Amino acid sequence: MRIIASIAAAQVLTGPGVAGQPPNLASLIPEAEVIVVAEIADTNYSRTPTDGPMTARARVLAAVSGRLRRDQSFGFTETAWVGPSYRRGEVRILFLESAGPNSWRILSNLNAKADFFVERDAIPRVNVNSLRRALEKLRAPASGTVVLTQDMLK
Repeated sequence: MRIIASIAAAQVLTGPGVAGQPPNLASLIPEAEVIVVAEIADTNYSRTPTDGPMTARARVLAAVSGRLRRDQSFGFTETAWVGPSYRRGEVRILFLESAGPNSWRILSNLNAKADFFVERDAIPRVNVNSLRRALEKLRAPASGTVVLTQDMLK
């Protein structure tokens, strides 16, 4: 079974890229204060873009980097322009930045508006180095899906 993992897009990447092309997705890693594999517990899309961001709660399944730990629950926000793509029960890779004390928001990146699927058996292999190697090989798709496999995370 594949698990939905997403890199949701609040800053535009400025990292190195090939002339005329966006930087590879690995440039998200140094931008994020926290990277986790998390299961979405609840979402609230009742706000419109003028009202404010979507809010959600999640539980950490694997801590990749930063101060959140396995089994820790946390809240986060997502800019409204992303649209209702998070759903309860999904497991995602979240790239987070601080939005205040004990408050998180998705690191926005206009070059990474894609959903990433991760094979369930690959989740234990997700760490900073394996994630960097896998993402260095990828360019941000205009839209669509990427599947991260065990082989990609070796």
